[in-house]
Parts: sequence; structure tokens; C-alpha cells
Amino acid sequence: MKEPPKPAVDAGIRMIGRRLEGNGLLAAIKSRQSRLICGPPGIGKTRLIEECLAASGASAVSVERPPALHHLLVSLAVELGCVSGRYSNLVHATSVHLKPLVLGALRAKPRCVILENLDHGDPRIYRFLQDVYYVPDVCLIVTARSADRIGYVSRLLWDPRERIEVKPLTGAESRRLFDQAARMIGLDSFVLDEFREKVIEAARGNPGQIIAMCRMATRPEYRAGRYIKFLPLRIDVLSAFVS
Repeated sequence: MKEPPKPAVDAGIRMIGRRLEGNGLLAAIKSRQSRLICGPPGIGKTRLIEECLAASGASAVSVERPPALHHLLVSLAVELGCVSGRYSNLVHATSVHLKPLVLGALRAKPRCVILENLDHGDPRIYRFLQDVYYVPDVCLIVTARSADRIGYVSRLLWDPRERIEVKPLTGAESRRLFDQAARMIGLDSFVLDEFREKVIEAARGNPGQIIAMCRMATRPEYRAGRYIKFLPLRIDVLSAFVS
């Protein structure tokens, strides 16, 4: 089985086509307003957050796809450096014990709280996030494929003004990203005209897929002299973006 491609967060590859989304998220972070960022895998949600955090200088804690409230609380408690006099290992602490520790740490030093790829409707997570949402100067950022994937949390981030839809790149933006990625990754020795058009057509404006296909094109199993075997490469990349 082929290794899945890495996310589209590559040092040196500049984000393209995200000025409006970036300006909106940066303003929200600076004013400590919460946001829901929606879009399919690879569309650039994580990259958008990282660049806006770097530009704002804000500190953040992040949890990826928490399966349950206890997992979320433990992850946040560890990142926030919470210390419990009752439990030497926070994993063994109860949610009832962890919740005030986490909220207390956020009140003492507000941060951006980022939940990436939220994909369920656990009402207990929703009730905890209600408390986080109303902590002064805390900015809650949730990413998901769509608003209907976050269950009860959609009641919290219901206002359209709190949502950022990350749209696919245009054809021109996709070509600019491909050329930038191909140059940075080192595909100059290949015949790229046909490969470029196939990548852009297949990716449909998804920057993560464009970068992943450029990266995987460097592997010997996808080479035929100076040409790149697009079909097997495309199948392997696509499988990594479909859960």
C-alpha cells in the first residue's frame, strides 16, 4: 500500500487564492471572535489557520478530531500544562475533574482553541464548548467538512457571520500553485504540460491534492523516463483524501 500524501502544509509553498478567507480569519483571531471553517480534506483549512496564527502572533492549543469529551479534555489539559494534585496522570482523571482545570487555565491565559476535523454530534462536547465560547478573550476555531458534520456544536456556531467557507481554487490559481509546487519539489526535469492539465482537472481546485500529486510524482514507480504515469498516481492520492 502506498504511503498517504502529507497535508498541504509545505514550507516554502505559498498559500494561493485565500486572501478573503485569510483576512476574515485574521480579523476574527485579533478580535477574539469564534469561527467555523468548512471545506473538504485538502482544501487548506489547516494552512489557513496556521498562517493567520503566525500573522497575528496569537498562541493556540489544538486537538485533532476528538472522539469524545474525555479525550478532548485530556488533550487540552496536556497542551495547557494543567497540573492536578489528585491525579499524577491526567489520562486517569475524570471529565468532571478535568473540565474546571482546563477552563481555569484558559481564563488565566486566554488562547485560541482549535478543534480540527470535528465529525460527530456529542452533546457533552457541545456543552463544554459553550463554556469555552464564553471565556473572555478565548477564540474558538472549529474546522469540519461542512456545518452539518458537527452535530450539536452547530447550535453554538450558528451565525453565518461566524462561518468561513473555504472555496476551491480557480483554474488560474490552480496553475499558479502547481507551477510553484513543481518548482519547489523539483519536477523541472519532467515533461509537465500534459501532467499539469491532468492534475488541475482531477484536483478540481483542491490545493492539497495538487501538492500531493506533485510530491508523489517524484517517486520512481510513477516515472516513465521524463514522463509521469498519472493514472496510478491519481488513484493512490485520491485514496488518501477519501475516508
